[in-house]
Amino acid sequence: MKKSIFILMLLSFVTFSCKDVDFGDINTDPNSPSAASSASLLTRGQLNMGATYSDTRPALYVQYLSNGQYNDESNYVTQRFDYDEYYEAITNLNRVIALNTDEATKLGAVSGGSNANQIAVARLVKAYLFHHMTDRWGMLPYTTANQGLDSKFNAFDSQSTIYNALFSEIEAALAQMDGGSGPTGDIILNGDMDMWKVFGNTLMMNMAMRLSKKEPALAQSYFNKAVAGGVIASNAQNIMYTYLEDDNHDNPWQDRFETRTDYLLSTPFVAALVGNGTAFNPEDPRLAKYGKPAASSGAFNGAPYGESNSLTDNFSFITDDVILNQTAPGYFYTYAQVSLNMAEAAQLGWVSSGTAQSYTNQGIRASMEQWGVASSDIDAYISNRTSLGGQKEIAYQKWVALFLQGYESWSDWRKQGADQVQLTKGDAALTAGIPQRHAYPLSALSSNEANYNAAISAQGEDNTDTKIWWAK
Repeated sequence: MKKSIFILMLLSFVTFSCKDVDFGDINTDPNSPSAASSASLLTRGQLNMGATYSDTRPALYVQYLSNGQYNDESNYVTQRFDYDEYYEAITNLNRVIALNTDEATKLGAVSGGSNANQIAVARLVKAYLFHHMTDRWGMLPYTTANQGLDSKFNAFDSQSTIYNALFSEIEAALAQMDGGSGPTGDIILNGDMDMWKVFGNTLMMNMAMRLSKKEPALAQSYFNKAVAGGVIASNAQNIMYTYLEDDNHDNPWQDRFETRTDYLLSTPFVAALVGNGTAFNPEDPRLAKYGKPAASSGAFNGAPYGESNSLTDNFSFITDDVILNQTAPGYFYTYAQVSLNMAEAAQLGWVSSGTAQSYTNQGIRASMEQWGVASSDIDAYISNRTSLGGQKEIAYQKWVALFLQGYESWSDWRKQGADQVQLTKGDAALTAGIPQRHAYPLSALSSNEANYNAAISAQGEDNTDTKIWWAK
């Protein structure tokens, strides 16, 4: 309760300060951050992390969901997306680092936690945001002096360059953590530096698995470093974004369903989880945790993907535990995902203990326990499941376990190639297939034309059909 009150007060301050307070030089000169509070700057940098969970589009891309009446999203009408908010967050994180590095300000900044720990957390959040960004857009401005708002109009770096730089950034952040206090203003892990180590290593693991097909030797090296450093080891360590009982900072899924009932479970997802069971008694017990039966029939019924589904009572909605719950958490990384990463690594021969099957079963159990499935139902599913075999089964179980973790699931689906769950776009889709990336914002073309053209020349056409580096 004290933690929630503290976060609410801090977020209220940040919201007020962003709208109503003149920060003077803070708003105009990122090289002069001495008047800023490192706690509020860290909070402002972390606020954008929540958007990586709650965005609707990637959950539609991987067909957890179908639209109700309005189906523009599932037909990919919007293809260009802005990244300004992420560069703004990174600017705030750079200011945290500057405050704790500059000899003129670092002594005063220790009231917000040890200098080293504040810098380390800011670096890890930056790495997370850049990882998210490059997996969405591909090549990006990265290796520039500021790496914030001022860098978005500079040269675009290759994804290979960005990934290698981020691996080094994560390692450096983990190495510089000291025994001092964790940062105040930390709305993700409340200054728990042990858990920030887990976060950093789990981020490294996930990045490594993203490269498992493209750069297997590099991926194996960093995967093993992450495991040795300590990744999520139980559901108690699941890393999530905590929403509040406050309309400014509550669960976005609950907000959406205050105004319209638009997002339905999709036909492909429901059919997969019904499996060898029935629409009243699905094979996979997670379906009853992820969604609810259709109001008109009492059976689980997915909505056709890409179509306008205005008779919403005929279809299954997302569970009330998410859409009617202001504080339903948004998951960044979970024990289920880590376990299935271990299964994939075992399949590739990267680990010396455990088998792909044992880690897959561990991932299934972790996922089901995360969502509150009874132990007897978990045992029955694992015992009776007819496996797709090998990597296809691991890819399938990741798809199921990452429910509503849209960007994580979309990235993993794109990476899996021939092993991915087979999804088909709607007939009215404005793309050749399921989107492979997001197109750059118009500002990249209008204000950064030469660098934009160089990126397109290297990467491919600026549309959602162009595969990014690690998916080719």
